Amino acid sequence: MSTSATPSRPAVAEEEPFVLFHERHSARIYTLNRPSKLNALSHGMVQLLHKQIRDSSTRDRAVEFFRDEFMLDFHLSQLQKPYVVIMDGFTMGGGVGLSMHAPFRIATERTMFAMPETDIGYFTDVGATHFLAHLDGQLGTYLGLSSKRVQGREVFECGIATHYVHSRNIPLLLERLSRLEEANHSVIDETIDEFYEHRTPGGSGDVAPYLVGDVRNAIDQAFRPRDPNQIIENLDALSGGIPIHNSAVLDDGKSKVSTTDGQDRDTSVEVPGEKGSVSASYKAASSKPAVSVAVETWAKETATALRERSPTSICITREAIFQAKEMTLKAAFEMEMGLAQAFCTDEILAHDFVEGVQAKLIDKGKKGPPKWRPSTIREVDMNAMREVVHSASSLTVPPTVTKAQDEEKTKKSTKAIPFSSSSSSNSSSTSAKYLPEGFVLEAVASGDGSGAKGEDVRVAFGLPTEDAIRKIVMEMSKEKGKPRGKGEEKGESSSESEGEGETVGEGEGKTSQKEGEAVEGLVDREAKGSGDAMTALGVGGTTTATRAADPREKIVESIMRAYKGKPGVRERVYEVLERKCVERKAGNGSGLEWRE
Repeated sequence: MSTSATPSRPAVAEEEPFVLFHERHSARIYTLNRPSKLNALSHGMVQLLHKQIRDSSTRDRAVEFFRDEFMLDFHLSQLQKPYVVIMDGFTMGGGVGLSMHAPFRIATERTMFAMPETDIGYFTDVGATHFLAHLDGQLGTYLGLSSKRVQGREVFECGIATHYVHSRNIPLLLERLSRLEEANHSVIDETIDEFYEHRTPGGSGDVAPYLVGDVRNAIDQAFRPRDPNQIIENLDALSGGIPIHNSAVLDDGKSKVSTTDGQDRDTSVEVPGEKGSVSASYKAASSKPAVSVAVETWAKETATALRERSPTSICITREAIFQAKEMTLKAAFEMEMGLAQAFCTDEILAHDFVEGVQAKLIDKGKKGPPKWRPSTIREVDMNAMREVVHSASSLTVPPTVTKAQDEEKTKKSTKAIPFSSSSSSNSSSTSAKYLPEGFVLEAVASGDGSGAKGEDVRVAFGLPTEDAIRKIVMEMSKEKGKPRGKGEEKGESSSESEGEGETVGEGEGKTSQKEGEAVEGLVDREAKGSGDAMTALGVGGTTTATRAADPREKIVESIMRAYKGKPGVRERVYEVLERKCVERKAGNGSGLEWRE
């Protein structure tokens, strides 16, 4: 008999293996395929099964991926060397993690930013819970829940990017940066700013700003609640032309309108909701202006988008962003790692994640939308979702709830899940329920790994935040509202607001030392890492402020000096003051009142 194996090779190749392996969503399926022997196990079949079982499962590999990704993103945030990111195209999901923690983030007219995780049944990770929580107002909550895309120059104007450069100038910029002999943060900042081009009507690649004016104010109003159900109700009210500040949402999903005469009146506008209806009439409600057409359109589109997202993901993401507001970047990453583990291993959370990836990324919508479970936000157990976030975090005590409307509910329902003791014998902390073993964020730049240094540098070179502008306005208004000393002209400048806001006006020739130092301190904290001391309103109150017809001009010029004329600052401050302040008389002159 021939010992040659050649004749038998084709027959062996045609035979199916005795054990078939394939994956379906989160399941791994093993099929015994030896029907002629009644699927009796052979030694070879046992070896095949043993090998597959010993291999890392799909979920284990997913958790390992997230662990490595988050560690990389955190370490990038801790780099002491200047780190420049050019977002010249799609910057979404994982790309956001590589970009958002850099001190220099350059947008071009081709930048397309988004965090689309809720659309695939996941949550905003890669440090985005922390980053989004620290954008102005509720902008981050809106972007995180809706998956809204932000395009081009607006990525810079709303604070996501720190600089804007047209894509045709990127090669020149890279050449300049590569030739810098002293590449410190300040020099790099100034070099990038040299390539800035102001917005011009019909300018190359510029699209009209969207996140401004009434729509921007509506974002802060609608997305302020901690409970996503209330966010949906706010959007439904705006969709029907009902100002949010006139609508008191009730437990049954309806609303009543408190009018200027103190009476609660029934309504004339019906807005369909997930449970019952939200009803109100802005015509009968106080003297507040009606909702603009732009806001109504935005609210309808946004409410529709949120109802298409995974309800579970919406609730987890909202709670994670809410908690991340009070966390260090390191703590936020640890919370996100715990949540990523939960989304890979918890049956309830994993369902929507698998369903979303299959429907959106694999089938690309050809087989219909994802079948979320539960299918609506009202069906989600918010208490359970809060406990999941608490359990994923390294915090042992839930964060203090600052929203008055949430205090009573939180006292009754929010609890911390017990934490298991760390396996390390010398550990002084506890480990979270979902935090995987071996996830250690080591300090790279800052001594304790808290991420504090990275957080300071991240906001150092961009446009002034809305909160920084507000603090400056408030500091100036406090000085204006102080009682006059003997011999000073009565009524020259005073604050006329009580409870509703603060007023800053034109009526004095010099800026006080206290005012200058206060504003200088605010701007200096905003601009850490620049290498130079920032001065606002002059040093020691010795700079004479020019009386301007527009009370905004004094604030704008002061901040411009503080930011050394950085491109885009003037437009940014004017936009915020136009949106957040109203002009009113203050003594002999006019002033600005900040509206919350």
